[in-house]
Amino acid sequence: MSTDRYRERVLPKIGGPFPSFGCLPILKAAVDEAENNIQAPRPLIFFGALAAIAVGVQGLCDVRKPIGQCVPLSLMLLSIADSGERKSTAENLFFEPIRHFQKMKGTAYQCDLKEWESKLKIWDTKNKVILKQIAKLTRDGECSEEAERRSIEHGFARPLKPKQFKMLYEDSTSEALFLGLYQNLPSAGLVSSEGGGVLNGRALTDLSKHNAIWSGDAITVDRKTAASYEVVGARLTVSIMSQRSAFNEYIKSAGEKSRGSGLWARFLVCCPASTQGTRFLKNETVSWEYRDRFSVRLVEILELNSALFAASCQNRMTIGFSPEASEMWLGTYNAIESKIKAEGRFDQMGDHASKLADNIARVAALLHYFEGFEGDVSWSTLKFAVDFCLWCSDEFYCLFLPKRQEELDAVELNKWLLCIWDKGDDWVAKNYIRQYGPNKIREKSRLNKALDELHSQGKISFFNRRGVQCVDLNRKW
Repeated sequence: MSTDRYRERVLPKIGGPFPSFGCLPILKAAVDEAENNIQAPRPLIFFGALAAIAVGVQGLCDVRKPIGQCVPLSLMLLSIADSGERKSTAENLFFEPIRHFQKMKGTAYQCDLKEWESKLKIWDTKNKVILKQIAKLTRDGECSEEAERRSIEHGFARPLKPKQFKMLYEDSTSEALFLGLYQNLPSAGLVSSEGGGVLNGRALTDLSKHNAIWSGDAITVDRKTAASYEVVGARLTVSIMSQRSAFNEYIKSAGEKSRGSGLWARFLVCCPASTQGTRFLKNETVSWEYRDRFSVRLVEILELNSALFAASCQNRMTIGFSPEASEMWLGTYNAIESKIKAEGRFDQMGDHASKLADNIARVAALLHYFEGFEGDVSWSTLKFAVDFCLWCSDEFYCLFLPKRQEELDAVELNKWLLCIWDKGDDWVAKNYIRQYGPNKIREKSRLNKALDELHSQGKISFFNRRGVQCVDLNRKW
């Protein structure tokens, strides 16, 4: 197969439906069940599940891309949905096991903390005695060498503060987040189902450090009033569910800076259509059998995180790709690269496209590990990751890039044509549109572009009637 034909095959049509994922039995069953029970948008539910998976798995594994580079499994996820779309419900369904597990570990941590505080008081008391002895010997002009040796040895015996198994940060500043990754569990999630607090707060202010952690690089945090420190090997997944108004406000104030820094290029985005008005009650008993199965698997992963956290050596396993999957990933990478050029699928989205193949590898490895598949990532799992990330890419385009003039004109022209349809006419002459259509679209070139845009969307077609070009409105609107 030629390179060009392969590229066309691996890149699905723009604007397609949310991809199916029957190859992922645990995840699909849980998402299907949640969609049936809470009737929230399917992409919103899937993003909630994927975020929980990423938070759990990222600390255990890395993925080796077919080119040999190992990268983290951390994700950055953004879901835009207005009030009433059940964002919190969709998130809580899948994050409940993590919050419960963290709470249990928090109880044990409080016991360890009290024990440490008692040991520290004893250590302080002994330290004061040794220091007083050194002071007395020095004051009396006697040799204090033995006391000084005891002081040094005692310093090495200072009890270490226990580390906390803190995996979720929901209302945090960047300073507290990075310090937590340094002092406690080095794998965490910055999660918010009401993203206005995160977007307009201080959690995402240090853009370069967030970018570095996503890439798996070490970061140095310099502080004026305390010792500086370096965070090495940390993993951080960011999941933000925000109302459109809060997100638009953020974009107005800091969007250009964050987009220019490359932060949003790393995000997988969804902005699903509302289900409000269709969420009717059903006369059936609600079951959560498959969500519970999802939770059991997630708890197994959390237990592995806990064991790794307690171990002195914290080596992550590396997930690779099967030969067939490697070929597909390379073909997808090249297909994406070929579409960055002018008028290509990723025109004006070069920053986003440059991170897309990386995100595809991460999503595929996360789902492979979560489902408990053996060996390397399969072709079918990677195929879904490709379709999903490219679907997110279409959402990214709609959210971050201004609409082309022909798209804006097509929306206005479509409204006008609907009025013609409502009057009972199923076609209209093109010249009639030029005479009586929306004023600013009557110019020939601009009208042609708007009509072509509607035609590409399948909303109209063209035909000739006695030598006159006409627009057929008899389509499903």
